[in-house]
Amino acid sequence: MTELVEYNPTDNGHSGENVHHRCHPLHLTWLSGFNPRVPLLNVSTSRDRKELILASGNTLLFYCYDGDREKILPVVGHKNVVNMMGCDGSGRFVVSSDSSYCINVWDRHVGSEANHHAPIAIRTIFEPFKSNGDIGAVSLSLDGRYLLAGGGAALGQGSELKLWSWTVGNDFPDDTIALPARLGRIKTLHFCPDRGRRNQFVVTLESGVVFGAWDSKEQKLSIQVPKRHGFQDYNDTVFVAGTDRAVSVTGAGMAVLWSNDRKQTTDGGDCGSVLRKEFLKYLHLKYASINVVRSCDEKIVTGDDDGEIRFYDSSMKILYWFKQEDLEPIRTLSFELVETRQRKPLVEPIEGDEQPTTEEPTERKQEVNIEEIAPKDVSFEARPVIVRGFVSATKSGKIYDIDIVYNKIQELFLPSPSIITAFAVHSKRSELCTCDGNGRFVAYDLQTKAMRLTLDVPIQRTRRGRITTLAYSPCGTYLAGGAENGYLWMAEPNLMILTGNSPLQFSSEKIRLVLFSEDSQYLLCVEESNTITLLHREKDDWQVMGRCTTHKLVDLAFLCAFDFVSIGEDRHMAQYTINSDEMVQLEALSIMKRVRIEQSALPTALLLLPGGNQLLVANDQHKFKLFHSRTFEIQHTFLAPFHDGTARCLRLLPGEDFFLFITTNNIYLHQLPIDGNPFKYLSVRGHPKRLKSLQVAWTVRSAFSFGDGDHAVSMWKINTSPLLDNLKHAGTGLDPFCTLLPGGKRGCYVREILSLFFYNQISPKNSDGDAELTLRDAMDIRDVPNYLRSIGFHMTEYEERNLCKEMEHFGTYFLTFEEVTKLFLNHRTATGGPPTSEDIRTAVTYIGATGASGSQVDLVRLVTLLASMGEPMDPQTTEFYFRVLFPAAFGSKPASQGSVGGSTGVSDCDGECSNCLSIEEFADRLC
Repeated sequence: MTELVEYNPTDNGHSGENVHHRCHPLHLTWLSGFNPRVPLLNVSTSRDRKELILASGNTLLFYCYDGDREKILPVVGHKNVVNMMGCDGSGRFVVSSDSSYCINVWDRHVGSEANHHAPIAIRTIFEPFKSNGDIGAVSLSLDGRYLLAGGGAALGQGSELKLWSWTVGNDFPDDTIALPARLGRIKTLHFCPDRGRRNQFVVTLESGVVFGAWDSKEQKLSIQVPKRHGFQDYNDTVFVAGTDRAVSVTGAGMAVLWSNDRKQTTDGGDCGSVLRKEFLKYLHLKYASINVVRSCDEKIVTGDDDGEIRFYDSSMKILYWFKQEDLEPIRTLSFELVETRQRKPLVEPIEGDEQPTTEEPTERKQEVNIEEIAPKDVSFEARPVIVRGFVSATKSGKIYDIDIVYNKIQELFLPSPSIITAFAVHSKRSELCTCDGNGRFVAYDLQTKAMRLTLDVPIQRTRRGRITTLAYSPCGTYLAGGAENGYLWMAEPNLMILTGNSPLQFSSEKIRLVLFSEDSQYLLCVEESNTITLLHREKDDWQVMGRCTTHKLVDLAFLCAFDFVSIGEDRHMAQYTINSDEMVQLEALSIMKRVRIEQSALPTALLLLPGGNQLLVANDQHKFKLFHSRTFEIQHTFLAPFHDGTARCLRLLPGEDFFLFITTNNIYLHQLPIDGNPFKYLSVRGHPKRLKSLQVAWTVRSAFSFGDGDHAVSMWKINTSPLLDNLKHAGTGLDPFCTLLPGGKRGCYVREILSLFFYNQISPKNSDGDAELTLRDAMDIRDVPNYLRSIGFHMTEYEERNLCKEMEHFGTYFLTFEEVTKLFLNHRTATGGPPTSEDIRTAVTYIGATGASGSQVDLVRLVTLLASMGEPMDPQTTEFYFRVLFPAAFGSKPASQGSVGGSTGVSDCDGECSNCLSIEEFADRLC
């Protein structure tokens, strides 16, 4: 049951190609940084090869550096943000957890080195704490047999510890134990590294420390909470290797020592016996917070907010310390998994070594002189400080590979100093530029995935100076960045320097969007107050030409070098023109046209389609709408993906009939032309929280995105083959569309709407006396609106007018059943269904059609309101429908009392009035 079977994937003719990329439209290939808030893991087993595991969002980064180049392998395995990682003593098995969804155990030794196979998750535990709370920390025992997780911590309750013998495969934990609620949430978990006590562990909480053990014979967890002693804000706790003691560090710069184990059971207990530790003493080591403590090679190592790393012996006597040049708070210390260096290696085997290699004697010579080159401690004996290499990570996201024996410090990986606020992709070169909250521009070469140039913009943090938007000019000569305080920073990306007149300030409002014209002569800046500012380039300087405000702008796009359009939350589309002729007495920026394009939906994104004759607009009711780019006349309405929020950031793939967009969490690839086919798009999960932006770089055939709280920009390789394969198996005609209906193509719903389709042709309004009726698969376009209402799409008059305009583009007066069904599926409400009783109750209450008590509907008042509010209904039509629905109220009353023509719009509704109905009865009649 506990045997692990080796997994060796074979190469089946797709060498060098990732199997996930063959199945997914987008495959994550690279990230520009990592999350410094999650402690990294150093799983290096050789001094010549650095192997690290980092976290970035819901992705694990398996990093390798062999001295010549860096290699990063991102693997997505979590639904939420990764918050904790751990590994066993060999570094083969790695455990990771997200905030609440799952715990994964990864096997790093998968396949051979030459095949470059990614590590795989061989064990997943879903929702270990269910609804009780989040996962706080996870850890693997050094022998890799046991998985320990801590979390829960619901409101007013304490945390829990759960342990699994994960190699067996049980879905339920072997044992669970609760922790005192007064100790707060869990911060870290650590198993004891000593061979005889590997089933012991220590839990660090906000207000205390808990020691525990796992009894493998009794299959039981046991914990021991030392007596309270007044300390708070614990950060980390470790067992001191080679002793029975433990050390904790706090945010106040304290080190708390815990005494040796004291057995409370009779002799003969195993390593899982109940042991007890007591508070021994405390030492005030720093006036700064000590964030991390580790025990390695008979030494205790700490890292603090002063950027200082200190080495102590097992009795907490200071031995050695050092600081880096840039003093940054230390957040992580992780030592290599190699064996401890020998202090006094034998010299005889070296003299008799007959190995043919020339490098071996050099390495052995260095090992012989290790005590001479190692730094000396501060004791009177001045003994050498010999410790294996380790990696430290700072709060600002810098990673350092440190070897104090050889006095080597090397910076690794790409730093992630702050949360990304904006990024842009070069239009012609394989280049990416990011900007973080500290105003640091970083340009990356997308071919080598290496940092090319950096620029520190002197932003004013106290005046909201962070840069919120970036854009390259189409010619690639300029890089514009808009800031929160209204500054516009202009940089030259080739040299990554600021231009002479930078920054420009024409407003004190936040700049939330910048966009260059196609010829790079003009620049549009959209402020938080929705003012559009036009700038013109004169040689190397940018001058303000004009400003205007139209609506609460959502998105904009250039139609040509002098015209552009915008959409806004006022449900209008506006066209602007740029007047560059100084001889003509016109405004430099003027509004040419303003047309309403929505009735109740809010537009969310805008895209100019290839050819320049059509504008694609997405709205928050999960629709794509096509408009003529000059007349703004609606042409088609199509169903958009409705699984995960509205479509945003529409981006066209140059030279291909595809475009990309994002929703709340997903990145979609959609094929053109759009027709509402649900098999024409595929998606991947792009972010655990919320995606903020999307860009496309066709030079490397990749998409780039980032989301809330990210320290990195994600690079996704685009592959259209899965989408084309998906369409091959979707079927033709109505087959893919009928999957959106209950029961599919052969379901009762399709049969019913087909029956109504033919019934429309034999209805009295279409009959001609005694003439012979001929049924055909075609319907008059004048009958389509009422037919769609009869099968479940309750459209408004505005939507009916748009539908009739769209049907004119078919070029015929009759539509087939297939065409009408597609219209129905594309125009109907994407989510939900027909109005419910609660919807009707809300509507009549909102328009004021209820009586004084609010529990009854005044029918006479409702008739008057329907004839005067919103889209006014014809009085005769209103009266006809009310007489059919409510015959008791309108059937036998004189026109002066109950009819529409004689109603005054004012009536007192009481319990005996026949013109009043309860809201429940009124809703039941309509539903």
